[in-house]
Amino acid sequence: MNTEIRAGRAARRGAVSAIIVAAALPAFAFSAPAQAATAQPAATQTVAAQTTTAQTTTAQTTTAQTATAQATTAQTAAAPVAASADNAGQIANGLLDSRLYVTSEAGNALSPAAQNEVRTALGGASDADIRAVVVSDDATQARIGPMLQAVANRVGEGETYVAVTADGSRMAGISQKLNNQEMNQLITRTNGAPLKDRLVQFSDLAESKVDDKARTSAIGGFVTLGVLVLVIAVASGAMLVSRKRQRVRAEQEMADLKSGVEEDVTLLGEDIAHLDLNVMDKDLDPATREDYERAMNSYDSAKKATERASRPHEMEAVTTSLEDGRYYMTATRARLAGEPVPERRAPCFFNPQHGPSVKDVTWAPPGGVARSVPACEADANAVLHGTDPDIRMVPAGGARRPYWDAGPAYGPYAGGYYRGYGGLDMLSGMMVGTMLGSMMFGGFGGYGGGDAMSGFGGDGGDIGGGWDFGSGDFGGGGFGDFGGF
Repeated sequence: MNTEIRAGRAARRGAVSAIIVAAALPAFAFSAPAQAATAQPAATQTVAAQTTTAQTTTAQTTTAQTATAQATTAQTAAAPVAASADNAGQIANGLLDSRLYVTSEAGNALSPAAQNEVRTALGGASDADIRAVVVSDDATQARIGPMLQAVANRVGEGETYVAVTADGSRMAGISQKLNNQEMNQLITRTNGAPLKDRLVQFSDLAESKVDDKARTSAIGGFVTLGVLVLVIAVASGAMLVSRKRQRVRAEQEMADLKSGVEEDVTLLGEDIAHLDLNVMDKDLDPATREDYERAMNSYDSAKKATERASRPHEMEAVTTSLEDGRYYMTATRARLAGEPVPERRAPCFFNPQHGPSVKDVTWAPPGGVARSVPACEADANAVLHGTDPDIRMVPAGGARRPYWDAGPAYGPYAGGYYRGYGGLDMLSGMMVGTMLGSMMFGGFGGYGGGDAMSGFGGDGGDIGGGWDFGSGDFGGGGFGDFGGF
């Protein structure tokens, strides 16, 4: 009996031990390397192995599913959003305060640190005076030359403009300091370098080349210095006379411009006064009072700015205020008459004093090409019925002329009126064939108006005005004869 009891106890102890070992094996499999089991029943080992395998498979499946979900989320978050193409006006605005512009199409081609390094290199090349534009990898050569030309015209400063694709593989440029052969040589020497390094290298090479040319020119100049001294002695008198004439002419042009602007300011003040509105009237509609006060504030700003102005470009702020004041004066008049408030449109092209336009009409100046221009109701009807619109005539050179044919001094005058409606981009289309158009947009050789060029804006026209085009990696020589990639 005692023997049977001892045997039963031993059997129970063995069973309990087997259960404990079987339960511990799965956890041990995840925390330590597998070790050979000793003194364990074969059945217990099999159960532990199956349990471990099942748990491992489940963990791997869960981990794989989690990783797949995370990867899908990351890919979705990183999916590129199609960027609209930057036009020439946007690029030019960016280059007014910086020598480097990275288009939205180019994406993150340069890190902020790399951009700073490139800007430093471009800023150091003061003699070459370079502006650089990073474009998309799929930019075509048909777009590069016109784009650079249009941008240069808008910026109005800088001697060398280059465009390089985001991957750094292709570069082209225009320059007034380097001819097309020299540009192509410099571009070729930088070929193969990463984007940042290529722009830095080009800046250094272009600066050295321009300096070398300047030194060579200086040496040649010493040879003829003696002759020039004599020529200068004779010419200096003529120059003094010419400068005096230019100064007198500039003063007269400014006087004419100021007189014309004062006419616009005075007329706006009279039109506001004719409203005969008592802003203190408690029964006055708040919207009417607000429009009237804005008209008065704009009038006051225009009047003060006119009194301070001493140069033509300062008149742009005046006519911008006049456009604003005339619109709100017109809106106030409409509210008082119980009529709908007019749409905020560009001023009448024929006479900005007429206030906001109501429609666009097709019109051509004598001997000029037809173009679409905004017009007030009266002038639109005149054009549509074949009669002459009421054109704004301004003082110029002792006579009165249409403001678009009154000389370059009236450029800011026109620009201020249309500043809020596209500015130069809008005026370039309306002023084609006029004196003001040729003077405002001739700059570096001229370019087609508007922002119609695919990808950048502006059709560019032919490269001219002293620019030499280096097609570089895009192939060909001068702009007019380069071919495909």
